[in-house]
Amino acid sequence: MKCLIIGLGTFGATLATSLTNQGHEVIGIDPVAQRVEDIKDQLSVAYIMDATDRTALKQLPLTNLDCIVVCIGQNMDFSLRTVVALKELGVKKIYARAIDATHQSILQAMQIKEIFIPEEYAARMFAQKLAPNE
Repeated sequence: MKCLIIGLGTFGATLATSLTNQGHEVIGIDPVAQRVEDIKDQLSVAYIMDATDRTALKQLPLTNLDCIVVCIGQNMDFSLRTVVALKELGVKKIYARAIDATHQSILQAMQIKEIFIPEEYAARMFAQKLAPNE
């Protein structure tokens, strides 16, 4: 599987390296140079890039990817602008991280089918670990 991970903060970097370790080809992008530098040797390719820049996104092999995951978690505006750019470039299958219920609602209105809030999922998993069913 070939994946593009947009946003290489804690969640995005962990997802990208986990997919790489499973044998998948992963491209990572982030506008923060240090994040790209920290992970570039663990991915197929990593770029310093503003994902809201359609011209920059056009340079990526968007039509040859199986999976595009928008992992931007600190800035709802940046996340939404990235999703809009991807949709305008004809990307059909977008997975997107939401930072809260409002963000999730906007992504749903944009017809993004695969939306996740990692903190909620992690909290449920940790609750199961703390108090397993007996």
